[in-house]
Amino acid sequence: MNLSSLMDVAPIVMMIGIGVLLRATGLLDKQGRLVLTRIAYYVTIPTAIAVSIARAEITPQLLLLPALGFVVPVVLVALVYLTTGRLADEPELRGVMMVCMVGLVVFGYPFAQLFFGVEGMARLALYDVGNVLFIATVALWLAKRYGGSDEALGIKSLGNVFRSPFIYSAAVGIAASLLDIPLTGPIGSLLEQLAQANTPIAMMAVGSFLSIEAARPGRVAQVAAIRMALGGLVAFGLGWLMRLEPLNLLLATMAASLPVGTTPLIYAGNEGLDAEFAAAAISVTVVLGAVVVNVLPHWMAAACL
Repeated sequence: MNLSSLMDVAPIVMMIGIGVLLRATGLLDKQGRLVLTRIAYYVTIPTAIAVSIARAEITPQLLLLPALGFVVPVVLVALVYLTTGRLADEPELRGVMMVCMVGLVVFGYPFAQLFFGVEGMARLALYDVGNVLFIATVALWLAKRYGGSDEALGIKSLGNVFRSPFIYSAAVGIAASLLDIPLTGPIGSLLEQLAQANTPIAMMAVGSFLSIEAARPGRVAQVAAIRMALGGLVAFGLGWLMRLEPLNLLLATMAASLPVGTTPLIYAGNEGLDAEFAAAAISVTVVLGAVVVNVLPHWMAAACL
């Protein structure tokens, strides 16, 4: 990665730093940080997903990306389960470690757009559709199972899939692409501006929750290694077997190597899992992710593209 590339991503890193400062100075309290996160989750991220997919040419191979987005974390959950047998008497910790296989794919959106343009953003968004399906089904069931409710995965749990704005925004984007609907006029301009606002809002939201005080550092390191290192290797291996095109393979690998998503913290609070561990895992992997997301795409691009 050269100096020019570092200068390109510097503003994104500084946006995360602004989020840290907003929290440290008290300008953003807990409620304010939640509001900022909800604006990103319900407004700017869905808009960015819809716009990027709408401007991409949807091909059958691109539809393999959501499948990878679902299968990869399922494989990682199995790896966590197999390597945490000693935690059988600590279900609140073992459960949250498995739920931490959720990916913070939104973290990669601005980088994908910066490095690969609209095409890159669209591919990452499609991968994220599978990640969202995992969040709303398998991850939710794990949280309830290890949090003590022992609720079976059923229609009610599956219904959570349709509560995610990402599902609707991806569907709108795919429809617009297939029907060749142009994003022009006042509505197109509005959508474009909201999509552009996603990077600063999402990155400041990430920064506002950043905390490096690690609980159970050994287990946090284990989660980071499985979620990011093995996640990338699993995605690369499965993508290679699927004969994905180089750019698709690169971005699927990048998406699978991203930090732990914020969902484990929400599920931990709701279902009685170890919320302190979830916060530590998210924060540590976000810091690691800032390095990975700057290095991995350039290294793979040099090798594959």
